[in-house]
Amino acid sequence: MKIYREIVRNTAMGAQSIDNIFGYIECDKLKNLALSQKEVMEEFYDKAKSELGADELEEAKTHPVQRAMLKAGVKMNASFDNSNSHLASMLIDGYNMGITSVQKCINELNRDGVDVPSLANDLMKTYDKNIKALREFL
Repeated sequence: MKIYREIVRNTAMGAQSIDNIFGYIECDKLKNLALSQKEVMEEFYDKAKSELGADELEEAKTHPVQRAMLKAGVKMNASFDNSNSHLASMLIDGYNMGITSVQKCINELNRDGVDVPSLANDLMKTYDKNIKALREFL
C-alpha cells in the first residue's frame, strides 16, 4: 500500500536527517530530544516496513543521490549556524515536509474511499508532538 511506502521513505529520511544534524548539536537537552525522536522514527519505519513486500520496500527506499544531497544540505546549512534555534528550525522544517507528503497520501486514500491505517494517523500526531517539543529551542 502506498501509504506504507511513504511512511518508510519519510521516517528513513527523518532518521537520517537527525543523524546528519546530530554532530552539530552542542546542547545536551537538544541532543537527547533528537535521539529520542530518531528512535520513534525508527519504530514507525519498522512497523511500516513489516507491511511491505520486498519489491515495495525497494521502491520505498530513497535514492543514494537524494541521501547525499540531504547530507550535503544539512552540512552546509548547519555549518553556517549551529545555534539551537537554527538546528531546531531545520528539524521542524523536515517534519513539516513529512507532514505534507504523508497528508497527501492520507487525502488520496480518503478520496478513494480506502481506510487510512492507524499507523499513518499516529505518525502525523507524532510529527506534531515532535514539532511542539522542538519549539522550546527556537
